[in-house]
Amino acid sequence: MGTVLDYLKLSGDLNFSKDPFNDVDALVLSMLSYLPLKDVVPGVNDEGKITLEEAARSYFSEHPSHKEDPENIGLTVSPSMDQELIQMLKMTSKSARYAKIRLSNFVEKTEFPVEQQFAAITYSLPHAKRKKVIAFRGTDRTLIGWKENFELAYMKEVPAQESASAYLDREISIFSGKVIVCGHSKGGNLAVYAASRLKGIKRSRLSRIVNFDGPGFNFSILPRSSFSKCEQKVVNYVPEESIVGVLLDPVGERNVITSSARHLFQHNPVTWGIERSEFLSGELSETTKLFEETVEKWLSQLTLERRKAFIDALFDVLGASEGKTIDPKESLKDIGNVIKNVSDLDEEARKILSDVLASIKDQALDTIFTAIKDKLSLN
Repeated sequence: MGTVLDYLKLSGDLNFSKDPFNDVDALVLSMLSYLPLKDVVPGVNDEGKITLEEAARSYFSEHPSHKEDPENIGLTVSPSMDQELIQMLKMTSKSARYAKIRLSNFVEKTEFPVEQQFAAITYSLPHAKRKKVIAFRGTDRTLIGWKENFELAYMKEVPAQESASAYLDREISIFSGKVIVCGHSKGGNLAVYAASRLKGIKRSRLSRIVNFDGPGFNFSILPRSSFSKCEQKVVNYVPEESIVGVLLDPVGERNVITSSARHLFQHNPVTWGIERSEFLSGELSETTKLFEETVEKWLSQLTLERRKAFIDALFDVLGASEGKTIDPKESLKDIGNVIKNVSDLDEEARKILSDVLASIKDQALDTIFTAIKDKLSLN
C-alpha cells in the first residue's frame, strides 16, 4: 500500500497537462496550507504571486531548524505529521509537477476574543488553463481552533466559517476559470460551507469541493437545503476508523479509505492508502459506526443552550481563553492542570460538566448494548 509520499515520488515528473489534477493533489495542497507562510506568500492585500519552489526556499531561510529537525515544531496536532509535512514541502518544491504552482492571497489569523482560528491560501496551477485551487487550513494546536470544532454542534456559523465564506467569495470574484476548494479536518468543513454560500455565477465556477476527514454539519440548526445547490460537487474522504470526519451530518458523497494507522492516528493523511493517483477503498469500522451513532443520539438529547454551556465550561477548564495549545509532550502535566482548573469553576459550571459527561457515558453504553442485541438477534 502506497502513501501520499509515494505518490509524490511517482508523479513528480508529470505536469498537469499530461496528468490532470486529481484528489490526491488536492490533499497535498490542503496539507501545505498548514505551513506558517505569512512572511513568505503575498497576503490578500498584496499583489503578486510566488512559486512553490521560491516559497520553500524562503520558508527554510526563515525557519532553518525546520529543514534539519522538524520534529514537534507545532505546525499540526501531531509531531509525526509535522515531520511529514516538511518532507512534503521539500519534495513538492523540487517536483516538476508542483514547483511552478503559484501561491497567493495567504491569510492566517487566530483571534481569542471572537474564538477563531483560520487560514487559507490560493494556488494557481501551471499547465492547467486558468485553474485555481483554494485550500483552507484544518485545526492546528490552538485550543481556540479545537473549540471552534465543538461549536459546530450548536452554532449556525462559527467565526472561521464566516471568514472562509468571505475569502472564497472575494477570490472567486477576482479571477476567471474553474476553482477547486479543499481542506483537511476543519478545513474540509470550511471548504464545503464557503462553497454553499456562493451565489449564481460564482457558484457555477466551482468544479469540485473536497473535504478530507473534516466534520459535517448539524442539520437541526442549519437546513440541508442550504447545501443543495453545491452538494453534487462535494466529495468526502474518511479513513476506516475516522473520528473527526464522522462528526455531524455529511454533505455530498462519502468515500471510506484504508489507513496504515489505528484509531485517531488515522486522521493523519500520510497514513492513508493510495495506489497511483487514487485512494484505496475501505469500510467504516464497527467502532466508528458506534461512535457516530452515539454522538448523534447524545446531541439529539441536549438543547443548544446545554451544548453551549458544556463546551464553554470544558474549554475554560482546558485554558482555551488563555491562548493555550496542545502539547503532546506535556500531556501528564496538562491532566494535572485540568483537575486543578475544574475545582476553580463555579458550582453551576462543574455540575454542567459532570452531568453532560455522565450522559455521554450512558449513551455510549446504551448504543453498544443495542448493537450487541442486534448482532445476536435478541430483539
